[in-house]
Amino acid sequence: MEEHEGNLPVPEGESAQRETKVQTDRETDRAMQTISRERFDSGQTYDDYRNAAQEQQGLWNGIYDHLDVPEDAKLRLKGLPARRHVFVLSEHWCGDAASLVPILAKLIDAVPELVELRVFARDANLDIMDEHLSHGGRAIPVAIVFDENMNKLGWWGPRPGPAQAMFREKLREYKAGRLKDKKEDVNKPILKWYRQDRGRHTIDEFLTVLERGGQARS
Repeated sequence: MEEHEGNLPVPEGESAQRETKVQTDRETDRAMQTISRERFDSGQTYDDYRNAAQEQQGLWNGIYDHLDVPEDAKLRLKGLPARRHVFVLSEHWCGDAASLVPILAKLIDAVPELVELRVFARDANLDIMDEHLSHGGRAIPVAIVFDENMNKLGWWGPRPGPAQAMFREKLREYKAGRLKDKKEDVNKPILKWYRQDRGRHTIDEFLTVLERGGQARS
């Protein structure tokens, strides 16, 4: 796995949470600024998407079903200034997406009157994927936030910040020969971090995009 790819396979039976990056349009000037309502509506709801999944079913269902959204997160959602639409790029096979998208979906389902989510296959939407690359790679998941008029506010992905920093550092050590086994020395520590974090950083970082259009909270 190259440094920019960023998608970790998840061993059978292991659940995880992942690292993320908050982006604003000032940071991605070439990315699209709007999307049609018709294209957004063509995506799948989370329930339809997870029911169709042929891989990682334990993660797609288990994380969503067992996650409790914190009360402070619900309050932040209820304080959103206007309706939001969330366009998620994913793939069923991706352990990172299967670990993070359920967290986003459970969070959004706490206020369905304010936030709507649709999930899209990355490989069928490369025009959008290629405007939201991470270190030059098509890393997923990516969650793009639009306002009530379908104007883009910002995007999040593919990992929460602390996990991304850990992943990049361990990958550099692996490439330099200081770590010998990529699965044991690079991937597993990230998966352990996801389990211990239990979605806290993912929720907080994604709420920042929903609330402030991708700007960091003070």
